[in-house]
Amino acid sequence: MPSFSLVTPSLNQAAFLRAAIESVRAQAGVSIDYLVLDGGSTDGSLRILQEYGDGLRWRSGSDGGQVTAINAGLRETHGEICGYLNSDDVLVPGSLAAVEKVFGDHPEVDVVYGDASFIDTKGIRTRPYPTVPFDFDVLVQHCFICQPAAFWRRSVHERWGWFDPIYDNTFDYEFWLRLAILGARFLHIPRILAESREHPDTKTQRQRQAIFREIRRMELHHLGYCGRNWWEQALRYYRDESGSRFGRLLPGKKDERLYGLAWWPYVFWRKRLGGPLFYSPNHWRA
Repeated sequence: MPSFSLVTPSLNQAAFLRAAIESVRAQAGVSIDYLVLDGGSTDGSLRILQEYGDGLRWRSGSDGGQVTAINAGLRETHGEICGYLNSDDVLVPGSLAAVEKVFGDHPEVDVVYGDASFIDTKGIRTRPYPTVPFDFDVLVQHCFICQPAAFWRRSVHERWGWFDPIYDNTFDYEFWLRLAILGARFLHIPRILAESREHPDTKTQRQRQAIFREIRRMELHHLGYCGRNWWEQALRYYRDESGSRFGRLLPGKKDERLYGLAWWPYVFWRKRLGGPLFYSPNHWRA
């Protein structure tokens, strides 16, 4: 049986697809059941996939969207360690061998995640991803787990389910949060495992308002409240990026009153008690 199940969902990412595939093929010392699921690209992605011949398993066509494709791909592959790599991200050489060793050394661990770097469209590292050792209270405030640098045992799906397509933009964050609430054990390793590409067409850049909306709905569902940092980030978005009239009423960029304003929805927009009423200086903030 292969060590890893790895799925790459893709749609019109020809500019980056080859780099993602090659970063998987370059992983040495591990067995990988790898599947690329193309959602019906029209930009030259199919030509890239066809060039690999029998050396790559892939298919193209309507797949129900990114979340549905990832779930289907992970069910179709058979590795004991699962992960997915978006077609604009890349793995660092040796990362899968390092992850396999950590899982072998720590049979009690369900999820292993490492450090990561952001890269630009040319593949140049721009800054580190803000990863921290696992802390549930921090996870409520900030998704510090970089998705392409995270891997989990297949038994996680058997015990706690799959990615939830309700959260189209934040399904990975919802997965980490749900697993942590249900008792999954996380382990951070201080090693760069992947590179996450930033460019204007990513969901993170295009769907900012929808992302904040999903995070509020997710945390209200799982926790009964939404972390204060997310309220502050949403207020920053309305002030700096949305162009809305509401944003013009908010304090300026260097005004700490914005953090104070975030206290009000944090405390009163909730379904049940939870989280610290007041934040001390050492609490995590973006």
